Amino acid sequence: MAMTDVLDVGEQLNKFSNGVNEEDIHVIVEEFRRGHFLHVLSRTNRFREKHEMNREIERTLSFIDAICHTQIGEKKKAADIIKVLYKDSTDASISNVILFGNVAFMCDFKLTRKIMSDAVKQIDAEDDFDQLEAARAYVVLGEAEETLEKFVRAIKYYQRALLYVEKAEEQESELVLFLNFKLGTLHSRVNKKEEAIEHFQHTIELSTDENVEIKVNSLVSIAKLYGSKKAYEKASSHLREAISIMEDSNTTLTNKFAHAEAYTEMAYNYFDQAKYEEALPYYDRAIAIHLKVPNYSARELGIIYMQYAYCLEHKDQQEKLLAGIHYEKAYGQLEKTSDMELIRNALGDIIAFFDRMGNKKKKNFYENKFVKMENEKFQMH
Repeated sequence: MAMTDVLDVGEQLNKFSNGVNEEDIHVIVEEFRRGHFLHVLSRTNRFREKHEMNREIERTLSFIDAICHTQIGEKKKAADIIKVLYKDSTDASISNVILFGNVAFMCDFKLTRKIMSDAVKQIDAEDDFDQLEAARAYVVLGEAEETLEKFVRAIKYYQRALLYVEKAEEQESELVLFLNFKLGTLHSRVNKKEEAIEHFQHTIELSTDENVEIKVNSLVSIAKLYGSKKAYEKASSHLREAISIMEDSNTTLTNKFAHAEAYTEMAYNYFDQAKYEEALPYYDRAIAIHLKVPNYSARELGIIYMQYAYCLEHKDQQEKLLAGIHYEKAYGQLEKTSDMELIRNALGDIIAFFDRMGNKKKKNFYENKFVKMENEKFQMH
């Protein structure tokens, strides 16, 4: 959320400008605009010392301070300011409550929930209100609940937001797109696959050339859902479309995580059908892209290597030596993660592989790693 979307600092402070404080206000506005938030905090304190204050100026400066604290990681200080300002506010209008909720969203999701709940109670109690303003209030409330992992509540609030935005006189196509994607993602999280597919399909249909990223993510997400239902052809169709878009030279998504994810999912579709030969080229592409992505997920790459190795071992023309190399690459990635259960399972598979191969040296090597990990686990308890 951009700072100017929450509070137009120039507009708010210039209302108090006079011949005495004009220069100091200008400096605060400019430092804020440049993102020099520590400087802004210093300047607002100096302003209080130099100039005559009243309740409205202090309230505005405190709002600015709260935003600055969020931007430098001092979220508790920001939340404390917002709590006091909200408690002492005499303006209970919906727009003002939403303003408090938006600032709270930057620092404290539980505080956001409290404030935005007040806003939507007012919205629900009134006959005449701004539909878009109501939609945005429900979006923030939904995002707070989503961050707190209260997914069913988040779905309820996003659905209400979508209802309001679709009723609004002024059409907000970007917000409709965003809400359908969110609802698809969250329905998927709570395992409501049909609802998730419906919302992702709406997202795909509403997407334009300006919404390529959300379209691609929706195509990959819907493909995963079809794959989980064993509807492999439908899954592959959506993945082919996603890959085609990403390989277009005009898109910025080429060789990004979403690109790798599409290839991984296509590979897994074949893997799940025991079509190991067909899976391998897609795993190859996924691995190559992952290794190009800065800060790639070692967990994801480790799982891909495990599946790749399994395909090499079990395809018609087996390549067991190459499979062994990739099982070891898989472990090299997975040991960078903190997912002990995943590492434990991988070690079990790797040990079993080298046992089948009759490679006692490698088997003993990974057995020792397994024993060491189990001993460390025991010592921790």
